[in-house]
Amino acid sequence: MSNNYLTPKETADYIAELSCTKASMSVKKRFLLSFMAGLFISLGSQGFLTIYSDPFLRAAVFPVGLMLIILVGGELFTGNCLMTFGCLNKKINLKNFTSSILQVWFGNLIGSLFVVLLVYFSGMYKPDSTLATTIATVANAKVSLTFTQILLKGILCNILVALGVWFAYTAKDTIGRLFGCWFPVMLFVLCGYEHCVANMFFLPLGALVDNSITISKILGNIIPATIGNFIGGGLLLPVFYFYSYRK
Repeated sequence: MSNNYLTPKETADYIAELSCTKASMSVKKRFLLSFMAGLFISLGSQGFLTIYSDPFLRAAVFPVGLMLIILVGGELFTGNCLMTFGCLNKKINLKNFTSSILQVWFGNLIGSLFVVLLVYFSGMYKPDSTLATTIATVANAKVSLTFTQILLKGILCNILVALGVWFAYTAKDTIGRLFGCWFPVMLFVLCGYEHCVANMFFLPLGALVDNSITISKILGNIIPATIGNFIGGGLLLPVFYFYSYRK
């Protein structure tokens, strides 16, 4: 009887092969899928804000974004950091990897900003509303962190998010994929780590509500969060497990 899951070594090999598919994707297709991934993560982030008063519930709802990406399809920067496996296995070259992941990052940004405009102009964030107060609190807390704090929280975040994607790839059934990605992502939210794509939603939305949140403050968070996310999911996990499973 065959297993309904892949072993860790089989999953690592699968991710390396999948990297080839992702790297060879057309620019148009990559943009569309990365746009949708940014949109999905933003929808999960909106759910997070809606039930912000309950730490466990907001952590439980946020992973819906990644679940949608896993089941429906999408290209997410933090998950695609695992494409480093393809580079280490010499399935793809560094140029193709870099081009692909940067395009995905920008596609995620556009998708996130699209949802920001939708929810803001829908009237959900009227002055003095609960949601407006919540996003101002969340955004100000994020931009008040130092570069080093954001970097380290970004590393920790994408260790968990990339593992969530890894777990989803391990499973061969829908329930396994959903639960596989849910728990690691829920943990990162509970711990308060920094996810660059989620912050592409939180911070621009916060700036629309609170004009003290400037573009420079937004970039001061998203840049170190992006670097940290890449270190966690694009260097630590792939390098460690590549050499662990190397023949």
